[in-house]
Amino acid sequence: MRPISLPPLARRLVLPLAALAVVASLSACEGVKKSLGLAKQPPDEFAVLPNLPLVVPPDFQLRPPGTGGPGQLETPVREKAAAAVFGREGGADTEISSVGFGQGESAILRSAGADQNDPNIRQTIDREFSIYAKEDESFVSDLLFWQEREPPGEPLDASAESQRLKENAALGKPVTEGETPTIKKREKGFLEGLF
Repeated sequence: MRPISLPPLARRLVLPLAALAVVASLSACEGVKKSLGLAKQPPDEFAVLPNLPLVVPPDFQLRPPGTGGPGQLETPVREKAAAAVFGREGGADTEISSVGFGQGESAILRSAGADQNDPNIRQTIDREFSIYAKEDESFVSDLLFWQEREPPGEPLDASAESQRLKENAALGKPVTEGETPTIKKREKGFLEGLF
């Protein structure tokens, strides 16, 4: 037998098509996607740093930078650590007026109770929503299973029923007379349902 030879056009297309198939199959791999820059990289919400507020100098001229010390608006490391641990800006005892609100805004926020933080708010919210979840669960089960399930009936033995109806017709009896024959299900053995 002679080996099968491809026409010149097919020979020129085989190599590029094979390379395309290899590239397409490799693009499904996560490592290749990352190296080619095709994988999604969402921003890390914990790595985002807050920007310092912009301040206009009083004389509208640039001030010379400090020599090696912290910037004028930069918060000390101790306060940053307290903010990260306690979850508040400026540590544990931040006043509403020190955040940058005016007197009127601060008064409205104080009257609304914004300066009274509940340290156990997460537990309170979890407790309240667990009550709603239990109520929703009972509502859904009432909605889905609102009817009582009737036990399944026994199947009718067709040949015995046909015989009974013929006998009743031959004797002149009504169709409803006599007991309707049913197929009795035998009980399954202990291991019968497994195999």
